[in-house]
Amino acid sequence: MKLWTVNRRSIYIAILICFIVGQLAGTLVIKHLFINYKLKDMYPQATMAAANIAEGRTDIIHSGQFILKAYTLSGQEITLGSETPQDMFHVASQQFREALTGYIPQVLGEGRLATTRDISGLPNHSIIVGVPIMHQGQPIGAVFLMEPSSEYQAVLNGFYVVFTVMLVVCTLCIGYFLSSYLKEMRRLDKARRDYVANISHELKSPIASIRALTETLADGLIHEEEKKNNYYSIILSECARLQRLIQDVLELSRMQNKQDTWVKEPLDSGEWMEFIESRYSFLAEELGIAFRISDQARSLPPLLSNRDKLIQLVNILIDNAMKFVGEDGLITLDAVVRSRSVTIRIADNGPGIIKEDLPYIFERFYKSDYSHQGNGSGLGLSIAHEIVQELGEDITVQSEPGQGTIFQFTIKRAQLP
Repeated sequence: MKLWTVNRRSIYIAILICFIVGQLAGTLVIKHLFINYKLKDMYPQATMAAANIAEGRTDIIHSGQFILKAYTLSGQEITLGSETPQDMFHVASQQFREALTGYIPQVLGEGRLATTRDISGLPNHSIIVGVPIMHQGQPIGAVFLMEPSSEYQAVLNGFYVVFTVMLVVCTLCIGYFLSSYLKEMRRLDKARRDYVANISHELKSPIASIRALTETLADGLIHEEEKKNNYYSIILSECARLQRLIQDVLELSRMQNKQDTWVKEPLDSGEWMEFIESRYSFLAEELGIAFRISDQARSLPPLLSNRDKLIQLVNILIDNAMKFVGEDGLITLDAVVRSRSVTIRIADNGPGIIKEDLPYIFERFYKSDYSHQGNGSGLGLSIAHEIVQELGEDITVQSEPGQGTIFQFTIKRAQLP
């Protein structure tokens, strides 16, 4: 569990790192795209202004709310005759000079400059485009065209808001799924431990009985023949109990690992119901239990299922009912026919199941309070649940203490040609 806690912390740290990297990368991408967009408007005008200044014309007219500044190689400002928008912002020439002259080597080295920066006095982040002033093939200075752009900051702020919201939402979703996954891992780990503990307990009891009885017989402590035969009978019974448990464990494991392929085919429901009746009518009579099959169940339409697994499913549910109803009990097999399926209902008038136990009734080795004295392996209803799932059907249970229990499952009807 400590490992999972460490891993979860590592995931949140990784999310934070991804956020920082993503924000930086997104900012750079937006800056690159925005600069390229503005470059298409500003670069031609900056190039034209540089050509005019190289020819000695300083009365330059340009379009747009651009600020135009020009400097010699030594950083001295070249006076331009036209009025430029910087007059509207009351920015001193010295502030522009300090902000721009540092870019002159880059402009001369690369042939042009495109960047963004804040200039004190201007209301927004500025887009700056610089080109060299060339005279007779030699650089004599640089021209800078600037535009205070509120659009850039708006786009950037919008990106930060959307990115942050998405990060928060994604982090919450990841946190939720991590918590759910961790909870499920805890549940599965507990189920695994319970499974081992339960099967160990189920194996321990008959083994202890067999060992005690065998040691008593081996030591020659029993001389009466009738008592010896009773001991042998108990040993055989405990061996049979072990065999049933092992068979149930292996069958449940095989089902859950999908090792069997079940073929569905049309089923003669009349023949199937006759088999159920012939098997349990005599057994119920011997146990003093009333076993009834309703007329509706006797006249079912053709069904589509696996006959052997369906018989196994009914056997589990009826055997389960017989363990708890006791003498003078009543077990009823009924059916509800619908357009595409049939619901089989197996009801008993046994002690019932408390509400708190119902959600766990199909779990492995589950035995509710009223059935603690039962001799079953605790795997029967788990196997029934697996059979129903593999057949693509549904199974439910209804019960109240003192009111009996009803198990019901669906079977698809065969589609007649």
